[in-house]
Amino acid sequence: MLDLTLIQTIAQSYSPQELFAALVWQRRFNQFNGEKVITDLSQYTDLWSSFLFTKPIFAPDENGLSFGGVIDTLLAMANYRPMLVSSIIHFVSYPADTLYILTENQDTKVSQLLDLGKKWRADSVEVTDGTNEEYSFRLKRQLRTRLDGNDIQHLCDAVVVCYWWD
Repeated sequence: MLDLTLIQTIAQSYSPQELFAALVWQRRFNQFNGEKVITDLSQYTDLWSSFLFTKPIFAPDENGLSFGGVIDTLLAMANYRPMLVSSIIHFVSYPADTLYILTENQDTKVSQLLDLGKKWRADSVEVTDGTNEEYSFRLKRQLRTRLDGNDIQHLCDAVVVCYWWD
């Protein structure tokens, strides 16, 4: 059941980025510590423009793996029930294991984000600028974008740094 009053309050109080930060914050598994990741991201806001925490996105997705991740997420959300930490019953929390960070294509920013991947003990850290042949020309064009949101004339190259935890 959806509490529309609560949803309205949350929607008026928080940005989509803050909502994703909350999902990351509550997630802990294997080497991943969401609270530490969000604490670091809040300290280094100059390194990134946005981030998304989800299941892996594969390109091309010939085997439907990305869709399988969507199904996993939908099932977890359908079956989630808030439980006390002391409860013996636990439901699957938001089942993300991959963090995507959008940043300007600057060596200093990218190298610091790569270093954070080591600190966060990610199993894999990759950087893409959309030039990989598996990605479309459209993606490369999208990554040459306005990251400041205001200056239409100011385009910059961007990259996505992808962190994955097993």
